[in-house]
Amino acid sequence: MKNDILNSKYIYLIPIILLLIISLFDMYGAGNISPLYQNVLPRQAMWILVSLAVSGVLLGMDFRLFYRWAYFFYALGIILLVMVLFMGKTINGASSWFKIGPFSIQPSEIFKFFYIIALAKLIDRHRKGSFTLLVKIAILSLLPCGLIFLEPDTGVVVMFLLITIGEIMASQIKKWQLGLVASFGLIMLGSLFYLYFCEKDLFVSIFGTSFFYRMDRLLSFKDKSSYQLTNALIGIGASGKNGFGLLSSKIYVPEITTDFVFDLTILNFGYVMGIGVILLYSFLLFLLARDIYSSKKRYNKCILSGILGLMLFQVFEHIMMNIGLTPITGITLPFLSYGGSSLLSYSMLFVLVIKLKSPNYNKKKSKKDFKRKYYRLNSSSYN
Repeated sequence: MKNDILNSKYIYLIPIILLLIISLFDMYGAGNISPLYQNVLPRQAMWILVSLAVSGVLLGMDFRLFYRWAYFFYALGIILLVMVLFMGKTINGASSWFKIGPFSIQPSEIFKFFYIIALAKLIDRHRKGSFTLLVKIAILSLLPCGLIFLEPDTGVVVMFLLITIGEIMASQIKKWQLGLVASFGLIMLGSLFYLYFCEKDLFVSIFGTSFFYRMDRLLSFKDKSSYQLTNALIGIGASGKNGFGLLSSKIYVPEITTDFVFDLTILNFGYVMGIGVILLYSFLLFLLARDIYSSKKRYNKCILSGILGLMLFQVFEHIMMNIGLTPITGITLPFLSYGGSSLLSYSMLFVLVIKLKSPNYNKKKSKKDFKRKYYRLNSSSYN
């Protein structure tokens, strides 16, 4: 019975639903920190309902359609990334959002879903160890990374690179090719640091002053005081085992519902809940790693590895920056932070994970059956 529950495709819903419930309580407690946060609870509740509705629609669809149209959705995402550079709303110095009424949508977040599928399809359609595949992967990944870098949003660029690395590792490339990719990455990184430390004028002329100051902030974060981090650490230190409670006033921390939501959880509920949140994410990551190991299909392994790489970085970086061990990068915490784009993106990704575990999905179908399914979307749902 225990193994049946753990192997169920819906096992992922248990930690996700618990995180969403904690998120709602966190947003309620944030209202007692500052008037700036008094409207986040109804908006977060609305985004959760929207994400659940979109997830329900996706669960009823045949995901082979997304495989079939993967490159089309990738191209559509690239168009949106170009458009947001010229038509997007600037928030905190980055033109990364489309403003739709009182809400904002971040195209790069939604694009993760289509990028993971497109990259997995590219890998799936090439033989293992193909050098041509590496070249195509570089082209497929550098285009969105370059556009997101121009917004600028360095944290999301890192996320896309980790998705790419995860899928490359699952593609079973040859060792010399892996060494080539690693060497190229180290050379590029070494050149970047050389220009930053030794040729500052040249660095600014190539990358601009905005990226220079971002690098300066990241590399010298331990030497500089931060009002945001200082208040967050003071709040954590005073929270104790049980926290301040939802109804009590708490120390003000800028962006506490997004960039510092892990600290918000500790302020509201104490260290015990903070440990509980870490355990919930650890369980999600364990489930992903287990399914990667047990998956027989290369395409499935690539998708799951991309999601694992993305989530592993996001959870680790958010928690570490909340306690002052890594630079403040503006990375949110999946399912817990306030924000519709991230919540919608991760909801879609885990619907994909659930679909990949479906016995019907992994059962081979004839071309005739696929065409019938494709042209009759209003027929019975795909489960």
